[in-house]
Amino acid sequence: MQGDESIRFRLFTVKNRLEKAGVRWVVFAGAAAHCYGSKGEVSDIDVLLDGVDLEKAKEVLMNAEGVDVVADLKMNVNGETCLFFMDSEMEERVQWKRLLNVEIPVVPVEDKIISKAILQRVQAQGKHDIEDIKHMVANEKIDSEYLEKRIGKYRAEKRVRRLFKRLGIL
Repeated sequence: MQGDESIRFRLFTVKNRLEKAGVRWVVFAGAAAHCYGSKGEVSDIDVLLDGVDLEKAKEVLMNAEGVDVVADLKMNVNGETCLFFMDSEMEERVQWKRLLNVEIPVVPVEDKIISKAILQRVQAQGKHDIEDIKHMVANEKIDSEYLEKRIGKYRAEKRVRRLFKRLGIL
């Protein structure tokens, strides 16, 4: 329970500071997957935001431990460079979820699935990306039209489509 209390405190801190600063943000990594049905434990808070707010967010969260703030990610996996970013299209679809009794904005499930499909990390790396995708797909309604559009925006067609085909997602 000590770990849950620590995460809850961090969530409150992030939410209060970013909202007070007027920063648009979403939780996007393991905590988001957990909100969508992943069985993984939440150990930190990863915040995704629009690049224009990055410096302001880093400033207001300067002393917040266990919180990573990112924007405009470039993920290099097996010679492919895929992107992951927050834009107005994503913002329109943000879901508000409760995590440890804190109401937080969470990246849309389709974007979360794509980010996991880009990385495809395995248990040996301490991650369970494919299992997380399966849990999210089983627990949430997936908008395949939005999913298709976002795969293209993230330049993740080859890597993601292979996995989705194998998993029967698209």
